[in-house]
Amino acid sequence: MDRRAVYGPRDGTVLSQQSQHRSDEILDGDIDEVLQAKRADGKFWKNLREQGLPIRVQQILHQIGFYGVYRCGRIQYDCHLITALVERWRSETHSFHFRVGEATITLQDVQVIWGLPIDGEPVSVQWQEYCMQYIGFAPEEGALKGSRLQVKAIISHISRVIITPDTPHLTIVQYARAVALLLLGGTMCPDSSENLVSLLYLAKLEDIVAARNYS
Repeated sequence: MDRRAVYGPRDGTVLSQQSQHRSDEILDGDIDEVLQAKRADGKFWKNLREQGLPIRVQQILHQIGFYGVYRCGRIQYDCHLITALVERWRSETHSFHFRVGEATITLQDVQVIWGLPIDGEPVSVQWQEYCMQYIGFAPEEGALKGSRLQVKAIISHISRVIITPDTPHLTIVQYARAVALLLLGGTMCPDSSENLVSLLYLAKLEDIVAARNYS
């Protein structure tokens, strides 16, 4: 019996990309490969565990709307589960196809898990290098790659900043922006580089009060 007739799509007019889909490899017996997720936030969370996050910085994360992400901490990836989900994801319908039916991830799911605002102004993609003014340091040229900044450069900076009751409010805000940038680029929206975070959204953290109004 043709295994594709049993495990493949019953109707190829909707799921038309089956021949390029990962699940097609399973039908050929290639089922041992487990996908490995790349991420850039390991050293960041280690640094937070060692140094802690000052209360004044946490208050600003509250104001920005990122405190829920910080409270959830570093998510432990289950690579086998991710692999299984990838095998069931169909780009034709933008949903997972399970034996019990279709399912997908919604913005409401993200809101419940991380407490992020999903109603508000959309974030437009425009980048300017605000590092010195808005996160408190000017990275070396080698730490910047286009509109992306090395995570270790940000971690190195915040590890040198000592927060005390007398620390100026501007320094606290810059520190919080750097943490928020790491949460966004390293935990919520990591890329495949494992050591770079996009500065595209740094401009949207310029006004820490308005930052919470973005979806």
